[in-house]
Amino acid sequence: MEPRRKKPRRKGTSEAASFMDTVRAAFIRWRALEKWREVEDYRETLGMELKRAIEEASRFPARGRYEPLWIAQWKAEVRLETTGNGPGQLFAAIERAVAAALGEEEAQRKAAGDPALDEDPEYKAFVDSALERLLSEGGKSLGPSS
Repeated sequence: MEPRRKKPRRKGTSEAASFMDTVRAAFIRWRALEKWREVEDYRETLGMELKRAIEEASRFPARGRYEPLWIAQWKAEVRLETTGNGPGQLFAAIERAVAAALGEEEAQRKAAGDPALDEDPEYKAFVDSALERLLSEGGKSLGPSS
């Protein structure tokens, strides 16, 4: 029996997948940072205790019908017991919650036959904003380099 030969990978396809993986990770980081800032604003501006600020920041109206998934992950991951006293620990807990919620949302979208995350308005706005920044910083072209 002859050994199986690997199919050559199309370069563009793997680069596109890699780009989308990077975008997804950046979206998680951005969303977590936004939520961390929200918690810190509640604490600094309104003088809330950490526990109350965490409770106030637990809403995700931009996630639409998937908001309950996000709230459940927030409540599971972002608690006084998991956040410690430092801002780094708080951010790590928020990032875990956001990553888990996004994963659950993607799974539920797929199971329900809903459009993929790529079609979500908040996600699209994040990607558009990031691409605009990239282009304004000197990229100027999204096409393949020659």
